[in-house]
Formats: sequence, C-alpha cells, structure tokens
Amino acid sequence: MARPIWGGGTAFAFPRAPLGVGGGRRRHPGDPGGPPGPLLRYHMRAPSRLWTGAVRQPEPELKAAAALIALLAVLVPLTAQAQDTTAVAAGQDTTDVIPAVPFALAQVESARSRACVGTLNRIEELDSTLRPYAVRMERLRVLGRAVSLEDRDEAGTLSQADTVEAAVARWFVSDSILAARYIVEKVESIQIERTEGRTAILDKIRSVMAAVNVEAQERIGDGAALEAEAQPCEGAIFVRSAVLEACGGSGSRFCRAAADTLPQPVYRFVNAAEDLWDVEDYRPWSAAQPLQPTDDGGLAGGRVAAQARRGNVVVAVALAPLLRTRAELDSTQVVELEANLDSLGYIFDHPLFVMSPVIELQASVPPPLGGETHVILHFGDLSGDDVIWSSGVGNGGLVQQTIVASRSVLERLQAGELVSLTAVRLPEGEDPTAVPVYTVPILQMGQTQSVTALLQYMGGGALGRDLLALVPPTQPGAGTSSR
Repeated sequence: MARPIWGGGTAFAFPRAPLGVGGGRRRHPGDPGGPPGPLLRYHMRAPSRLWTGAVRQPEPELKAAAALIALLAVLVPLTAQAQDTTAVAAGQDTTDVIPAVPFALAQVESARSRACVGTLNRIEELDSTLRPYAVRMERLRVLGRAVSLEDRDEAGTLSQADTVEAAVARWFVSDSILAARYIVEKVESIQIERTEGRTAILDKIRSVMAAVNVEAQERIGDGAALEAEAQPCEGAIFVRSAVLEACGGSGSRFCRAAADTLPQPVYRFVNAAEDLWDVEDYRPWSAAQPLQPTDDGGLAGGRVAAQARRGNVVVAVALAPLLRTRAELDSTQVVELEANLDSLGYIFDHPLFVMSPVIELQASVPPPLGGETHVILHFGDLSGDDVIWSSGVGNGGLVQQTIVASRSVLERLQAGELVSLTAVRLPEGEDPTAVPVYTVPILQMGQTQSVTALLQYMGGGALGRDLLALVPPTQPGAGTSSR
C-alpha cells in the first residue's frame, strides 16, 4: 500500500460551543470520543503547530507581580480575613471564619446569564445553518483519506449522483487496473501514472473543500466577534431565573433547558445566584505521560495539570516543556535558554528545538465580584515570597499565560506546596493593605508524584530522545545543535 499523502485540505473554524457538564469543552467532530452536539468548530486538517502542550508564545513574563510584592507584604492573611471585612471577635479562631459571598456576585452572574441567552441563541441558529457544510466537509475528508490510503472500503458507498464521489469511484477502478498491470509488467511508467492519477483526484477533493469553506465562511460572517461574545458563556453555570427572564417566550434549546428543572446534559443552572458560590469542583493532578503522536499529526503527553472551580471561577494549572524552534531565536537567546537548562542540570539535545520548563495558567475570571483589582497565582498564603504571577482583573475574561519556571518554583511545586489563584483588592493610597476577595486552591492530590515524574522525564534526557524519534532532525529545515 502506498504511503499516505493526504494532507486534509482547507480548514474553517466556527465560534465555540458552550462547555458541558463537568467543565470540559464539548469536542468538535474529529475529536476522539466527542459527543454529538452543536457543530460549532470543525478542523479539516491537522494543526500546523507541532506541540499540543506548551506552545510558542511571545516572550513569557517571568513575573508580572513585581509592582505588587511590596504591597503583598501587608496582605491580610487569607485564613484570617472575612470577605465582608467584618471585625473578628476577640479570641475567635480566625481559621474558622467562613468567607462570605462576594457582594457583587449576584449582580455579575445574573447579568452574565441574561447576556448569554441572546448569544447562545444566535450560536444555535448559526449551528443549524452550518451543519450541512460540516457534514459535507467530513465526507470529503473521508474520501481524501480513502484515496490516500488506497482503501476502497474506507470510502464506504460512493454515490454516482455526487460528482466528487463518482470521480473517486472511477479513480479506484482505474487505479486497481494499473496496480494489476504493474504487478505483471513491472514498468516504472505505470507507477508514475498511478501517482499522477492519485494526485489529480486529491486535488479535486481539496478544490471542492476550499469552495465549501468559502461558502461557509460567508455564512459565518464575523465569527471572531461572536466567539468573543460567547467566551463568558463557555462552561458557565447559569442563574435560572435570570435566564428565564431574558428568554421571554423563546423556544431555543438553551431556554428549554432553563425551563426544565431536571438536570441537563449540556447546561448547568442554579436557582439563586448566591448558590453559585457553593459549587466547587477539584480535579487532581494528571499522571505524567511521555510524548506520543496524535491522529491529527500533533503531539500529546509530556505535561501534567490540575483544575479547580468555585462558582464560575475556573482555574487550570499545568507544568509542561515549552518547545521553541532554533530558527525563530537568535544565537544569544539559544545560549541563554540552554544555560538555564544547564543551571537546572537538565539534559535536552535536539537540533530543531530548545526547551524551557514552564507553568501554564488558564483561568476564567469574572468581572470584579467584590471590588478585586488583581488576581495572583501563588504558593502558600501569600505571607512570604509566594507570588508566581499576577495581573489586573479589568473586566474579567479568559486568562491564558505561560510563565517560565524558576528553580525555586519547580522545587516548591515538586514538594507539593499548595498553588492557588487569589483575587485581591488593592485600595488606592500610599500604604494600601491588600484584601483577599476570594481564593481558588488547586488540589494537591497527586501533585508531588506527577510533577516529580515529569521533571525527571524533561530533565533526564528522555524528552529529548522521544522528540528526536518523533521529529527526526533529517526533516527539511532541520538545524544543528550548538550543544
């Protein structure tokens, strides 16, 4: 059988669907095990980036918290500050103080729920419009794969009423005749004719995919704007009364779900906004796995992660190797990155890539719930040099950050020290006291074991060896290592 040459053709992306129960993104068609649902993101080829874990970003911030460190020295200890700043009675054990619900929680979350009604209804309409394009693109992808593999069974039933399927059927017949001739005659020109025929039919499939893509994009319009509008709705838990108020008499899927008091497979609701603060979800650190290829041509594994949730504040923290190509860096940057690995005692040698251990943060942060001005990723209770990263809250949104991990951060992470995301309020003035508004801790279960295993994999040479096997340096454009 000939070596597969199918590249998959064109891709088009639609606004993402809301997250389902449990906080995981609903998978798009083509994701292994993806459930049926709104067809709002389709990828018809493997992603161009190599690494599906920590990927290249602009120069990561080592610490965005430099301006806060002095102020955090006077931070009210997290375990001793009630969120309504009520004075603690004399002699009371402050570790038993239960944080109050942030004062703006009901207002912020009710507003989110009302706004998401219109957004999710528009996505549902767009989903219905785009579904036929998705079905067509998936069928074309299957045909392309069948031709590439020279596997007639892979194509399934071929309709003579469809011009592309009829052309594929004719190609399979002609190619099988040529293959039989080559077995008998052993003439190289026959193989050339087969290659040319296969290339022609693949080009035809790609051309049709491109046309479908163009038509679908015209229907999408400003998909980026709708995707940005939908971001606060992804994975959110909604306030039922606010949704029903905004729905009016709408019969959309989202509105029907809100009206049904039974648990829903896609959307989650609470009866009162204050109930959101009682929703907590903690997921332990994942086990470390070696690099391995994925079906779409990327790489998986080589990272560990944990996730926590309180209300609609969702925080995921991961440890991963950041891989950057030598071609995109100047010689000084390469030397600095390799010197950092040497200082850690890490062994990593690949002519195409350099590596840095990084902390990846992804957090869904709401607009201020209690007057908070900053969010801080940190160890411990912020009573010492605990800050890993910080940023202003602004109007909230999705935070995605890659932070180069220092030796100290790696050692503390490996030791199992608690990692949390805390929102604090920094009042204006010369000597402000930082007041915590809420904190979301990452579960420590499995942290030491998983982090230790991954650091050994990254630093002991196994990561570099696996990457050499998966991405050989003989590939076009391979560079040479300076180590």
